[in-house]
Amino acid sequence: MRNFSIRDTVWRNPGHELDSIAENILNRNHHFYFYGKESEILSFIRKHEFGTSDMKINIIGDSQEPAISDDEITIVPEKDAVDDSKGIIIHVSHDRGEWEQALDKWRKRGYEVNRNLFQGEVFAAVYEVYGLGELRIDRIEIFLTSICTLNCEKCIAYIPYFKKPKITSLQQLKEDADLLFRTVDYVHKLKLLGGEGFLYPYLIEYVDYLHTFYGNQIGSIRIGTNGTIFPNKELLEMCKRDRVTVDISDYTQAVPNMCMLDEVKNVCEANGVAVDVKRTGEQWLDMGFPVNLPQEKTEEELREHFYKCAMFCRQFFDGKYYFCCSNFAAVHTGMFSEHENDYVDFRKGISKKELLEFELGYSSMGHTTFCKVCRGGSEEANPCTIEVARQRRRG
Repeated sequence: MRNFSIRDTVWRNPGHELDSIAENILNRNHHFYFYGKESEILSFIRKHEFGTSDMKINIIGDSQEPAISDDEITIVPEKDAVDDSKGIIIHVSHDRGEWEQALDKWRKRGYEVNRNLFQGEVFAAVYEVYGLGELRIDRIEIFLTSICTLNCEKCIAYIPYFKKPKITSLQQLKEDADLLFRTVDYVHKLKLLGGEGFLYPYLIEYVDYLHTFYGNQIGSIRIGTNGTIFPNKELLEMCKRDRVTVDISDYTQAVPNMCMLDEVKNVCEANGVAVDVKRTGEQWLDMGFPVNLPQEKTEEELREHFYKCAMFCRQFFDGKYYFCCSNFAAVHTGMFSEHENDYVDFRKGISKKELLEFELGYSSMGHTTFCKVCRGGSEEANPCTIEVARQRRRG
């Protein structure tokens, strides 16, 4: 998830950084008002199963009836929430601009962030760990292989910079899954990536293992592909059997002679496989590394940069949970040194509260060491762009 609402993420008291926030959330005298677009509110409530909890759901809105029928959901005018001295506002949008607008609006009315005004995903994560004893993570990426049909110059996984092809062993992937789900109760999206996901030689065996042993702890298993590879019959059967979603990146403009997006999409759907086309637009962020590095920053500037970036993609590899997937990739190309500040090691034992803190960005430095060489993974942190999937000459 992206954390927009907690700025100071220096670990001073691991396992207890969020205690005061949790106290506000779990106070049974409080009334909860969900704020944002109604469709997003209802999606948020379903995702976090608030409708099945003992929490009374109030939606701030103008319509008389929500899009779903539920006796536990009440539509209230904004004035009712403002007049409620015990009210807590939960803003559900994933968009930073919308969060900033809401923040400005509610602060003018006397609300305070993480006391009676919460970013939705932060609220949900704290509520689940402290109130339910469950650690639910939004998204985790799994590295399968560095082998790819493309050679994108500004690949976020730095695939062109791997000196030798890498293929993660099936045994390691299975051991990592066992270790991950021993502590983490649920992952909403588990994304399997390369390189090119369909080129991983043990893909069927690995996904079957995930689905068989941890299917009830995964919301969606997703395989990332660039649309240049047709899945064979066995892969399609596995995807349907294990309810996999195929994420296809749209590179039709960048490599029109190679990208077969429509054909891959059609063959998947014809075989009962869910597809999600990632419309990447016309530009990627140029994160700088390993060339065009940003200017040196002070510790204070690095923490501000980290806050603006709010990287959303975590990586799990060899028992280690990396906060930033690009940081992980840079380490595994051999271009950047690994640092214990940037990951937590599940093999050493860590509490759910500490993992939640790390998920929200807490570390000994309050930023990753990679922040020193990266321009950032958000428009707020990084104004530099490049065309999508521009190819780099091989060799």
